[in-house]
Amino acid sequence: MTKLLYITSKSIYTCAAQGTLLDITAAQKEHGDDVAILLIQDSTLACWNGAENIIADATSHGIEIYAIKEDLEARGIIGDKVNPKIKQVNYDEAITVIMDKYEKVITWC
Repeated sequence: MTKLLYITSKSIYTCAAQGTLLDITAAQKEHGDDVAILLIQDSTLACWNGAENIIADATSHGIEIYAIKEDLEARGIIGDKVNPKIKQVNYDEAITVIMDKYEKVITWC
């Protein structure tokens, strides 16, 4: 089992490749890999509670989703507006996730 972390910064609403990310991570999860996605910058726009999008789909596949708390706040996604299945992390916690929790880190659009 490989531990993989994908970091993405583009909004799912403007980057068509984000759908491919779900396909790839879901297949890796099925294969038995430990897969997670870290949302930074505009990719955090997908974190709205109740939104039906690829991030909500990813959580239903058991893919762990992290989002930078400061990026969420900068976009007005705070409190109960954040999907509760998404783990909010600050920058220091994100570094720990990147450096210590996963074996491979892949940047996405």
